[in-house]
Amino acid sequence: MKPVNKGKSVSGFASHGKAKPELLHRLGKFCSYCECPGEAQQLHVEHIYPQADTAHPNLSTKWRNFLVSCGTCNTYKAKRLGNGRQHMLLRRYLWPHLDNTFVAFRYHSNGLVEVPNSLPLDLKALALSTREMLGLLESPAATIDYADTDIAYDGIKKREYAWAIAQRALDAYTENRTANQLKSLLDNAINTGHFSIWMEVFREHNDVRREFISAFKADPTCFDSDTNPIRKGRI
Repeated sequence: MKPVNKGKSVSGFASHGKAKPELLHRLGKFCSYCECPGEAQQLHVEHIYPQADTAHPNLSTKWRNFLVSCGTCNTYKAKRLGNGRQHMLLRRYLWPHLDNTFVAFRYHSNGLVEVPNSLPLDLKALALSTREMLGLLESPAATIDYADTDIAYDGIKKREYAWAIAQRALDAYTENRTANQLKSLLDNAINTGHFSIWMEVFREHNDVRREFISAFKADPTCFDSDTNPIRKGRI
């Protein structure tokens, strides 16, 4: 999950939809959770604390409560966190604008998303809860009904596709390391989405990974000069 920097707080939104242009400018046209790309009209202004929750009516138009999400993650998250289960959300899950969520998950060529055993137990529990909150990141083996299983398999299929494209791009770049090839590679990556997969496939190419961090609008403070992840928030 790509860590992001929302920057200086913005106020004065008449409605949450008015925040979308600035959110997309700062975070990029990607779901903050599953990392899928999307056009502006397809992506949602995501409320961390659901706007329909009467316990938090003052957060409906607050910048601090906004991220960007695809329709699937937005709907699934609302389903998982409905019925009064919104208490202390910022503490119970990992969030890409507060934590270095890049460290929380490992992405594999078969589309599965793993929570590393190397994480301390408390952070591993938070990462597992975060993965379960988002249907596109969930493993089909852990789903409870057909609808959730279909969503989980859809996430796997999208990540497998992204991995295959990234691998072909790596092969092409390895054979022809030119400025034009790099530009084509970056265009391909942005159109495909899935920042974390591109970072994993190009793990031996720090120069390209630095370009990914910039092009995808990931939080640069979450990586050192060699593109190794560094701590932000709880992880």
